[in-house]
Order: sequence, then C-alpha cells, then structure tokens
Amino acid sequence: RKQLEESTIYQIKDPKTNILESKLEDIQKCFETFFRELYSQPNATEENCTDAFLSSLELPSLPSLKNELLTHPILAEEINAFSRLKPGKAVGPDGFSSQWYRTLRADLVPTLLKSFNYILQEGEIPPSWREATISIIPKEGKDKRECGNYRPISVLNLDYKLFTSILARRLEKFLPDLIDLDQTGFIHYRQTTDNIRRILHISTQIQKNKTQSIIGSLDTEKAFDSVRWVFLYKVLGKFGFHDKFIRVIQGLFARPSARIKVNGDLSKPFALERGCRQGCAISPLLFDLFIETFGQTIRQNHNIRGVALSGVEHKVVMFADDVLVCLEEPERSFSELMSTLSDLGKLSGYKVNISKTQVMTLNYTASVALCR
Repeated sequence: RKQLEESTIYQIKDPKTNILESKLEDIQKCFETFFRELYSQPNATEENCTDAFLSSLELPSLPSLKNELLTHPILAEEINAFSRLKPGKAVGPDGFSSQWYRTLRADLVPTLLKSFNYILQEGEIPPSWREATISIIPKEGKDKRECGNYRPISVLNLDYKLFTSILARRLEKFLPDLIDLDQTGFIHYRQTTDNIRRILHISTQIQKNKTQSIIGSLDTEKAFDSVRWVFLYKVLGKFGFHDKFIRVIQGLFARPSARIKVNGDLSKPFALERGCRQGCAISPLLFDLFIETFGQTIRQNHNIRGVALSGVEHKVVMFADDVLVCLEEPERSFSELMSTLSDLGKLSGYKVNISKTQVMTLNYTASVALCR
C-alpha cells in the first residue's frame, strides 16, 4: 500500500499552461502532451548536410568478419536465454509474462528460432513489436509536479526484448574496437572509476603547471530521447556496419507507438518519431555509437585545445550522455566547443542545455560568462 501511495501521481503541471491538474484524465493528458512533443521529430535536416559532416569525421570501421558474426543465424542456445528472464518482471502490451515463456520454453524455442532468423535476414518485424507501454519513474529529488522530472521506461513485449538482447550480446563484444577509451558507459571491461582517476590526474597536472584551464560538465537535453534515427542509421554506416544489420535496426525503429501508464491507466496511443527506447537491451549500445560522433568531433577539432597528460591530449570524458570537458585556452576553446555542438545538434538531435552546464575555472578568472 505504501508503494502504491508513493507511485501515485496526485497533481501535475500542464506543460503548456503551467496550471496544476488533479483529475486522472487531465493528468494523463498532460503526460501524453509532454511525451508526444518530446518524441516528435523537429524539422528534418538535409541528408547531404549529414553526409558532409560524417565524411569529414574519422571513425573506425567494423571488419567484415565481425559484421558476419553480428548477423550470423541465431542459435537455439541464444534463445534459451529464457532461463535468465526474471519472474515478476513487467509484462509488455501483449500480456505474456516471463513465467509463461519459461513454462512453455520447449514449445516456443523452435518457433522463435524460425521467426528471429527471418527477422534477422529480412529486417521485417512483427507489428506487435512496434507497441510499448511507457512507465514513468520520478527522478529522485525533483519536483514530482513537473512532467519533465519523470524518466520514461518503455515496457516492451518479451519476445522483442529477447531478440534485442541477443543482438546486444553480440554487439557489445565489438564496441571496445569502435568506441574511444574516453567513453566508459555500457562498454565491457570499462569502469566509471577509470575516468574519475583520469580527471583527478588532469586536475593535478593543471594545478602543477598553473595552466589556465576549465573542467566543464555539459548538461544535455533528454539525450536518449532526442536521437534522430536517420542520423543514427548513417552513423552505423560510417562505422562500417553492413546494410543487413542496419536494416534490422531500421525495422526495430520503424513506426513505433506508445501509451503512457499513469496511476494504472493507459493513455491513447501516439507515434514515436525519435529517441532510443529506455528498456530495450540494444538501445544503450546504439546510443554509445551515436554519441561517439560527438566525442570524435571534439577530439578532431584542433581549435578545441585539451589538457596534455603524459604526452596525450585529453579533451572529453564520457559516461554515456554524462560528459565532462577539459580545456586549455578556455574562452576560445569553449566558444568553439559550443559552436561545434550547436551545429552537430541540428543534424543529430543532441543538444547541450547551456543554462544548466557547469564550468570550473582553474588558474584564471573568466573575462566573460562562459555559460550564457
């Protein structure tokens, strides 16, 4: 009962009028309006602009052999991951629970094996996979009357989750070859503590050399939910992923819809036009590939000056969408950084919230407000 009371939403601000609403249907409408707008696609950018940007960027390429392993026919052993499904997990829109799958595993595996391999070969997914129920989780310490202070988690059908978990287990093996060591989010054998130590070493070096520098924490606007799919597909191509794999990802992202679950009731379905589904196993890995273009853009821009440490220039430290920048010649470098990210945001959907970005100056006083 206590858990039910804590999860119940009694009031919410209308995102358009700022009026507090307390009726269930009005609360639902507020969340539906907020998330419909969040997942709507802004004005499309010209594809040739994206192509020109990516052609100027140097990215590693996945070798053909690893591409073949990524899209190799799925084996029954991979589908037997049913045994890893935890009982009591949230049920997707189709109503089939993990216990149902575990109980009927022997009968279901041959059918799923055939279906999954068809999807892998053709890139066509079942219509039921396009549906999701979005559960909203309040962010700790935030005002629960604001729609933006809830984290959307997509509750998906378990056959969808099983298929994407198989792809994710394959893909995660190859990410260390594609993603720079600056990124520690969702990468096997990389730890957050690696970057914490690096920041400590960098700050010590700055103080030792009395170098005018800044360390900045960039606040991004709903980074996971803002990913433009066309940009993501082109990024996958730039990383050397074969068309077969990209076609499957396009299928998973094609024409999805969602309903918001508020106080146990579901809203009307609405279309999703962008974003990575939070709750899908492969989404964090795709996001790592997406945001790596951001990291490489900074690393390869010679007008953005990083901090040298043991002969290596360090500019950016990342854990998924949490980003720290370490810059020398700070005013020039930071200005170039913001300009570069603004241009990239128009193509990708990735935007920095400058008003919430925090900067620590070291060995100098800024002549202008950096975050304005």
